[in-house]
Order: sequence, then structure tokens, then C-alpha cells
Amino acid sequence: MKKTSAYRSLYAYPWDVAEEGVPAFIAKTLERGLNGVTLAASYHAGKFLRPNARSGGRVVFPEDGVVYFDPDHQRYGELRAQPHSDPALRRLFAELADDGRLNVHAWTVLLHNSRLGAAYPQYTARNAFGDSYVYSLCPAQPAVFEYAVALACDAARQGVRSVVLETPGWLPYAHGYHHEFAQLRSNVWLDTMLGLCFCDACVKAAGDAGIDGAGLRQRIAGRIDAYLKAPVDAIEAQAAAWLAADLLDDQELAAYIRQRQAVVTEVVSTIRAGLPAGVQLAVIPTVQRPTAQSWIEGSDLRALAAAADWLEVPFYEADAARVIADAHDTLRRLPTTGESVSTLGSDPKSDMGSAVKVRAILRPGAPDLGDGAQLPQALAGLAALGIRDFAFYNHGLLRSERLDALGAALHHFDRSAS
Repeated sequence: MKKTSAYRSLYAYPWDVAEEGVPAFIAKTLERGLNGVTLAASYHAGKFLRPNARSGGRVVFPEDGVVYFDPDHQRYGELRAQPHSDPALRRLFAELADDGRLNVHAWTVLLHNSRLGAAYPQYTARNAFGDSYVYSLCPAQPAVFEYAVALACDAARQGVRSVVLETPGWLPYAHGYHHEFAQLRSNVWLDTMLGLCFCDACVKAAGDAGIDGAGLRQRIAGRIDAYLKAPVDAIEAQAAAWLAADLLDDQELAAYIRQRQAVVTEVVSTIRAGLPAGVQLAVIPTVQRPTAQSWIEGSDLRALAAAADWLEVPFYEADAARVIADAHDTLRRLPTTGESVSTLGSDPKSDMGSAVKVRAILRPGAPDLGDGAQLPQALAGLAALGIRDFAFYNHGLLRSERLDALGAALHHFDRSAS
């Protein structure tokens, strides 16, 4: 059987690859029908349960806000990449690239960096009350913009086929920060209002675009305050309707959100311009479900698809039908093949954009796709929409039997497609 040249990559953490050993990891990945690894190049803190751990611990708390390579500090300005303390983990990109059997992709978490946020609170996102979100650097801040471009270009030097950007914009208010407390229910309206950044750079950028950012900040603060003090808890459907109505009623709010999208698109366009021609750029536009809510983080799907080489979309859904529905909606928001940022208008000329710009990420295990059982249906449904490139999440988090099932499904899918 002829092996596919399409993207078949496995997301992985450096600590898992290092424990398994590079030769063994590569051999097993190839055996399962994959041709690439999307390895964390810049990553955040967390708590990770490792079902396939061998000699190491079963639960890992990785160093926060570090890069897994030796950064070139000459590239950076005020904000600099912090290397992981273990040189062995920093050598993995070189070892994988030197082997050459897998395509290596640099999974680069860009602006979700609590280490830098704590060191430089003046550059973090700030809500309508001025509260700093330590976990979210604001891309409208010139020092953060410079850091984002430097980090992505630095990651591109690690012998990689592509740089995969995650969090190129503002993180949403709800992102799983540790020890979060609230005694009222979260909803999309409240989270969106609390997630809007009104730092000095954002307000200035709005002013430059003819938007009264300071006035909008006062209105948003007033609306949040009124809701927090009211004896109500909106159910999710109500909150979604409130958000849609606010966007329709408050033209300045809509313009402010579009201005945020322009900032993120500029970050991505500048990174693309700074990368070597042989290194592709993919953008994960959101951690929101469904993908249509990408705008909450400042992502404009249509503009990002034109600015980058790929949109790498996490279709993280409970079943295959929801994956396919989300993909259908995502595609209709994208430009047609060959359309550039400069030619994008406000009204799409086509009902469906090009699937050739999309790489899909699927989770072939709990909590998605019926605990992974519906992976074949998801692959077939996405292929029917024209999506041919896939990545899978995550080598260290899935049980071995789920990884083996992924391999079987992928071999069957690629045999059927050839």
C-alpha cells in the first residue's frame, strides 16, 4: 500500500517521548500509521495523568511557561523565552529531526504564559474593572507582540516541518485556572464580558480605529456589575441570546471585537512573514466549542486561514455527528482557495470555503467520539467535507489500547482512500 503524504501527526509531550526513548517512540508511531509528531515546543503548567508511564511518575506537573529547546536570546526583546531546566528534554527536537523518519511540528503555546504574566503584569489582559489575568498576555501590547513573533520564529529553527500556534490571542475568561472559585453559574454572556481586555494598549488600538474603548469599558463594567448583583442566573440558552442581542444592539462592542480580531491577524501575518519559506504555519484558532466562537479569543477564522498556511482545528466533540456539523460550519466561514488577507471582503463570495486549508485535530478517546469508538465515522465524515489532514491528541494521555485502535482506524481509513 502506498503511504499517504497527508498530515498524520500525533500530539505529544516531551516528557512522554523522552521516557519512551526517541527510537522506540518513532517506531511505534510509524507502526500506527502516523507520519509526524506535533511536539510541545512551548508549554504551560498543568496536572497530567499518564496511563502508559513506565519508570517515571504517573502524574506530572511540568514547569510552567517554558520552551523545550535552547532559545536564541538575541531574537527577543523585553520578554524572553525561558528554557526548561532539563537539557535532555531540550534536545528532543534535534533528535527527532536528525532521525528524519517522522515529520516534526512545533506545538507552540504563544500567549498563555503565567510565568511571564506574573513577571510582567503590565502586559497581561485586563478586564473592564482593570483586573489582571496572569495567564493571558495581551497581543495588543507591543512587547508581547514582539515576543510572540520571536518565539514562533525561534521554534521554527528546531528542524520542524511546521509551527503550530496555540493561543495567538486572548484566552477566554474560563480556561481551567487552578482553584477557581465562584458561587454563581458561569455562562457564555458573563464569560465573554469578563474575557474582554481593556488594557491601555487595547483601548489605544480601539481609539486609533475610531472606537471609544474607554466608554465601552464603562458600559461593560456596568453590565457585569448589574448582573453580579442581580438575583438571577441565566441558563446557557438565555446567555447566548443575551450575547447575540448585545452584539446587535451595541455597534461599538461589535467594532471592538473586530478590532481585537485585526490585532490577532496581524500577529499571525507577521509571524508568517518571519518564518523561513520551508516552514509552514498552522494556527489553532480557539479552545472554544464550537469553533464558531473563535471570535471570543480574537480569532477571525476567515482572515487567519488566509494569513497562515493552515488552520488546525480541534474538533473536540462527544460524537462524530457533532464533529462533522462543526466542520461544516467552520468551512463555510473560510476563504476559497487562493484568497489572501488583502482581498478579503466583509461578505464571503462563496457559501463554503476551502477545506484544503484545514487540518483537523481529533481526540480518539474519552471524553470524545464515544470514548473513541466513533473515530472511523468522524474521519469518513471529515473526508467527505474535503478535509484530508489529521492530527490526534495525545500520545501521553491516551491508553495504549486507544493508541492501537487509532492505528487500526487510520490504516483502514488510508487504505480506503488510496
